[in-house]
Amino acid sequence: MKPTLNLLSEIFPTLLKRIEPLKFSLSVAMAVCVLTCSACSDAPAPSRFFGDLSKSNSEDSSEDSAENGSGSDSSTGSFQSVNKTTPLVLPKDHGSHPDYQLEWWYLTFVLGDDENNEYGLQFTLFRFATAKETQDTSSWSTPQQWMGHASLHSKDEHFFEERLAAGGVGNAFVKPAPFGAVIDDWSWQSKSDSPFPATLQFSINNDVDIALSLTANGPFVKQGDKGYSKKTEDARLRSYYYSQPFIDASGTLNINDTMLNVIGLGWYDHEWTSHLANSNAMGWDWFSLHLDDGSKLMAFRMHATGAGTDTGTKGTKNRGSEIYTTASYIPASGDKEILALNEISIVPLDNEQITTLNTERDVPTTWQITIPSKNVDITVSPFKSGQWNSSVFAYYEGRVNVTGTHRGAGFMELTGY
Repeated sequence: MKPTLNLLSEIFPTLLKRIEPLKFSLSVAMAVCVLTCSACSDAPAPSRFFGDLSKSNSEDSSEDSAENGSGSDSSTGSFQSVNKTTPLVLPKDHGSHPDYQLEWWYLTFVLGDDENNEYGLQFTLFRFATAKETQDTSSWSTPQQWMGHASLHSKDEHFFEERLAAGGVGNAFVKPAPFGAVIDDWSWQSKSDSPFPATLQFSINNDVDIALSLTANGPFVKQGDKGYSKKTEDARLRSYYYSQPFIDASGTLNINDTMLNVIGLGWYDHEWTSHLANSNAMGWDWFSLHLDDGSKLMAFRMHATGAGTDTGTKGTKNRGSEIYTTASYIPASGDKEILALNEISIVPLDNEQITTLNTERDVPTTWQITIPSKNVDITVSPFKSGQWNSSVFAYYEGRVNVTGTHRGAGFMELTGY
C-alpha cells in the first residue's frame, strides 16, 4: 500500500506541520529532532494518522467524480486525483508522480544464509508533497520531500534506520530511465526502464551493509482494477497500485563485520495517491505471501471507526470497527485473480504485547486466512517477536511464516495499533 500501503498517511499530517519546508540538510536534521519529539508518545491517535490529511480535503466528493473524473478535484485540493480514466501504464509509471501527494516504492525480502538462518529485510522510499509544484518552484524550494526506511531482522537482532531529504537538492530521487531510486548513499539501480534486473545497495547505521542482485521471473501485477485500487467503499479513497511478487534475490549481508551469503524471495509494491484515508480510518493489516506451490497472495484490510460490530476486529483500537478487505490471488502464471469480499476471510487469532517507550500495544500478529475457492486455509505467524519499527511514527513490519494447507513465508505490515 503501506499498502505499506504502505505508511505515509500515518506520518503525513505531522510532516506537513513539522518539516515544511526542508531546504537543505540542516533543515532535515532539525526536522528529525522535532519529529522525534512529536513521536515520543509513540502512540499517535487515529486523527494523527489520517485526520489532518482528510480534513484538508473536502468530505463531499461524489462517487462519479472520484471514480471517473480527471484532473484535481475538491477531495484532493490542488493535487491530481486517482480515477479510472487515467490508466496505469508500464514502464512509464515506474517513475515518480509529483502531481500526486503521496507515493512509495517498497521492497521486502525473505532471505536465508548458508547456515539456514532466516532474515527479513525491508527497503522503502517515500515521497510526499507539501504543496503542488509550479513553474516558479526552484530546486531549493521544492515541495517534494523524501524519506527512506531500512530494516533488517535476524532471529536475535533488529537493525533500523530512517533518513529524510529535500527533493530539490539531488540526494533523493526516483528516475525512470534507467530506473534508479536513491536517498543519500542508498541506491537501487537498474540499467533499463524497468526496476528489474537491478542492484540494491544500502547500509543500516554502521552495523549492516546490504548488497543484493534482483531479478524478476514473472510479470508485474496491477492490483485492483488494472491498477486502480479501492481502499474502502468511500469512492475517494483510491490509489494507483502495482506489484512485482516474483523477485529472486541473492547477494551479501555484512552484519557487524560478519559477511553472509544470502538468497531468497522479494516483493515490490509501488503506489501513489492524493487521498488515502478519511477521518474515520484507523489503520490497516497488509500481507504479501509467497506460497510453496509458486502462488502469491496480497491481502489487505482497512479498519476504521464506525457502527460496525466486533466481528473480526480483535486488537483494533475501536471494537466498533468497520473492516474493508481486498485481496489478489496470483498463481505461478502471474494471472491475477481479484478476490471478492465474500471469497476471503482474514481473522486475527492471537495478539502480541509490544511495549515501546511508555506505550503498551496489543497487536494481532497471528492470523488465519482462508480462500475456499483456492483450497487455501493458512495460519500466518511472525517468525520472531517484537518486529516493531520505532521511527518518527511507529508501526509493525516484519517477516512471517505460513503453515496449513500451504507453507511459505512473506511480510506483514500492521498500522493503527
